Amino acid sequence: MSSFSDLVNIEEFDKRDNFKQDRWEVAFFCKDCRKIVETNRIDPNWYKFTCNICSWTNIVIWTHEWLKTNYKIKEN
Repeated sequence: MSSFSDLVNIEEFDKRDNFKQDRWEVAFFCKDCRKIVETNRIDPNWYKFTCNICSWTNIVIWTHEWLKTNYKIKEN
């Protein structure tokens, strides 16, 4: 189970020493393709992405592990 120190990565809270980078790899999940995909950022000022496979913008950004668990993705 994650503790508060695992989840917070803000300098003001002095938690950077406890941040485990390998557990929190950011990934993009396309709800249309139903898989983790590579994306293109439409506008650098906004968090809006397009899927490189289907070109739609129905993208979820979260950690790789969370996406696998939440969307029940099985990796070979």
